[in-house]
Amino acid sequence: MPASTRVRRFTDEAEAFRLANGVRLGLAAGVRTTDHDRAVRATRALHTGIVWVNTHGTTVSEMPHGGVGHSGHGSDLSLAGLLDYTQVKHVKL
Repeated sequence: MPASTRVRRFTDEAEAFRLANGVRLGLAAGVRTTDHDRAVRATRALHTGIVWVNTHGTTVSEMPHGGVGHSGHGSDLSLAGLLDYTQVKHVKL
């Protein structure tokens, strides 16, 4: 089984985040907690395109969807996906 799909033990949040971010893939992560502050820390610390808190697999078309690392480049859905196909140019005459 690939390392990214195994259940792993950790001693504290810092180690959990280090283990989670220590893989090449970064499409999504899930956090289970009743502690709101811990959930916020996790969403900030995890290097993934999506972080689910106390849920799994839900997305909406109004929000961007994309991966980090070897899970892809850029985003699809929403305005964020459209921006991958645009080029902004500032011209002052």
